[in-house]
Amino acid sequence: MDAKDRAHPTIRLSYRKGDLIMKEGDYGISIYRVKQGHVRVTQQQGEMEVPLATLGPGEYFGELVFLSKSVETRSASVRAVDDVEVEVMHPVRLAKEYDGMPPILRYITNQTLNRLGRMNKVYAQLLKKKQLETMGPKDPGAAKRKHFRKSVDLPCVYQVAGSGKVRMQGRITDISVGGLGMDVSSRNALNVRHETGTELTIHTTLPSGREIELTGKIQTVSKNAGPGRVQLGIQFTRLTGEATKTLGFFMMS
Repeated sequence: MDAKDRAHPTIRLSYRKGDLIMKEGDYGISIYRVKQGHVRVTQQQGEMEVPLATLGPGEYFGELVFLSKSVETRSASVRAVDDVEVEVMHPVRLAKEYDGMPPILRYITNQTLNRLGRMNKVYAQLLKKKQLETMGPKDPGAAKRKHFRKSVDLPCVYQVAGSGKVRMQGRITDISVGGLGMDVSSRNALNVRHETGTELTIHTTLPSGREIELTGKIQTVSKNAGPGRVQLGIQFTRLTGEATKTLGFFMMS
């Protein structure tokens, strides 16, 4: 370990579910690597908090300030989705490796990340615009909603955590960037536990033809969905960055 590494050691920090790890607009230079759990990256658009990605073990955040090599504020907030453990690195630890890259690779890396940053901003602005247009001025409860929900009728296959490889069928009746409503047979609920707090992994194909996997926890259970049916309200807890973008573009379509 050289003198720079000793002066700027990598440390581990733990956060509880819901804790704010990084705040948009704050100054900071540390780079984070998720070791355990999941975090959600969001950007504020007016009064709306727009989700950009959900990151899991092995993924990094906070790297843009290092790569831009300038004093900038954080471009997004990061919050713990569940109990999280992260490694925190000072950029000095990576500077030697970064400076040792061939110039063309450094240029390509910076160009790609700059493009991604612009795409994230455009995506967040478009999603905000779509939400405002869809809610409309005649909806008095719109301002209180966290996410706009789109009515759909999508067949899906889902698994309940802890039930092994048992796969059951359902229909997604509405969806947002934060959760969904799903109609299932009451027989499913009799055979496998469907209670508040139960985690589900849901597979479906969007009208665009894109397959997507969604993971969330049951927030509400209604047995008034019709004879032999149960309606579940599900909040997303874990989405990959690709799934988040796929869902976001679907919501704007």
